[in-house]
Amino acid sequence: MKFTADRNLLSEAIINASKVTAAHSSIPALEGILINLKGDKLTLTGYDLDSGIKNIISVISADEEGEVVLNAKLIADMLKKMPGGEPVEFLCEEETKVTIRCGGIEFKLVGVSGNNYPNLPEMSLETSFTVKENVLKSMIRQTVFAVAQTDLKPILTGVLFKVHDNVFSMAAVDGVRVALRNERVEYKDLSFVVPTKILYELLRILSDEDTGKDITVIMDRSQVGFNRDDYITFTRLMEGEFIDFTRFTSFTPTTEAVVGARAFASSLDRVLLLTEKFKNPVKCVFENDNLNVGCNTNLGSINEDIKIKYPYPKLSIAFNPRFMMEALRNSECDEVKLQFTTSRSPIKIVPMSGEEFTYLVMPVKVKD
Repeated sequence: MKFTADRNLLSEAIINASKVTAAHSSIPALEGILINLKGDKLTLTGYDLDSGIKNIISVISADEEGEVVLNAKLIADMLKKMPGGEPVEFLCEEETKVTIRCGGIEFKLVGVSGNNYPNLPEMSLETSFTVKENVLKSMIRQTVFAVAQTDLKPILTGVLFKVHDNVFSMAAVDGVRVALRNERVEYKDLSFVVPTKILYELLRILSDEDTGKDITVIMDRSQVGFNRDDYITFTRLMEGEFIDFTRFTSFTPTTEAVVGARAFASSLDRVLLLTEKFKNPVKCVFENDNLNVGCNTNLGSINEDIKIKYPYPKLSIAFNPRFMMEALRNSECDEVKLQFTTSRSPIKIVPMSGEEFTYLVMPVKVKD
């Protein structure tokens, strides 16, 4: 195998693929990156038997096809330390003897034969749908923050993907809050739970811009894959029954407040300066188009008024300030509606119009 590639492009692709390589494995090849050249396309693959990432790049020139496995950390660190702006020359002889040149630097490495790399699962496109790259990234960002951080109920450490009546929903629940995001797609009914590890990798890779690229979401037996033309990632699905969160989100509110999402989130961020250490709740009072945000802790107190729209009777409610702040910031809206039934019922956060997202924050009981 012999090729020349852009150093920055090759380095980025190897770093991407290395995110799912095994740190320690009884199969040495799994600790490495599979480097495969076909034509002028170089595929860099990382795999740990549960999740995998393939990054495909074009090379500057290619003379001989082939494949080899190199230690992921070693090759990634090596490329980082090579001069930027210089092409990388890569030569693999006798299946495992590798020479890498960049500028005046030359490394000689011993790899593992590509024949020793485990077969990756093949996935059928029969059960698949497409979604815009930037839309999928937005949906992940607006839900993954609310996954459970403990494994008391392991299924809640993942994110529910569900398609019903051409509506694609992503939902995260941690027992005291819910994050739900919806988009329209063209597909039949489908439901599965995705581990967050691969979703955080997608957040890092996918673009926020409307690139015109689609991501094909594929479900095949116990696997889910996310395919872009130059990037493929897949992972084993989580097992178990996801909580029926709709019984918490489907209530009919009796009052609602229209608040500036940024102003309220900034206020709660200031509250956290005093409450984070002691996990104190924040108390909010809604009355006469005004929101009073306040708390008292051993470190001190804070009190702030925010102008809102609230023409209903006075309502006092307390909750975890971080949970509400994260919901407001991830709404990505200037204004949102906060909907209530009583001071001890869940707080629903929804957009000013439509049903693009729904957040739910449970209140905390405090002494008056």
